Amino acid sequence: MSDKYLTTPRRPQFEGEHLPGNRVWHGTHVHYLSDAELPGYRVRIRDGLLYGPDGALFDTRDAYTHWSGRGRAIFVMHGDGALYSAPEHRVGEFHHSSLGQGRPVAGAGELEAREGRLLAITDHSSHYCPPRRFTEQVLAELAEGGVDLRWVTQEFRY
Repeated sequence: MSDKYLTTPRRPQFEGEHLPGNRVWHGTHVHYLSDAELPGYRVRIRDGLLYGPDGALFDTRDAYTHWSGRGRAIFVMHGDGALYSAPEHRVGEFHHSSLGQGRPVAGAGELEAREGRLLAITDHSSHYCPPRRFTEQVLAELAEGGVDLRWVTQEFRY
């Protein structure tokens, strides 16, 4: 089965980061989610709102990212259009590549949401540095799910 969206690989300088004793993180290693763990990070879109893996309205109020601090969560979109997000970005331990399982992704960055309503999306991901066309794919998937993007702040770095 082919992917719905184009994907971009993890940057080469992070090769081997998930292995104990790697040269990337000096003393720590990044956890790549297994197929069994991945559903625990799935974000679904229904009627224009985002829902977390527990079925509750997705809210990033208590989330934290290395780039933006409190209030945003890291995310990736896999090539099939599935969104995954984590509330805590831990340098050297849990990154976008964790959610992407070390594989290429269709988009990566940060999400800010309150009670299921998307407020902001960024492309801030050092692991993938996604060109704008990849974030535009994520926006297309969100719009397809009914998310009203007119009021969503979009921050592009790459």
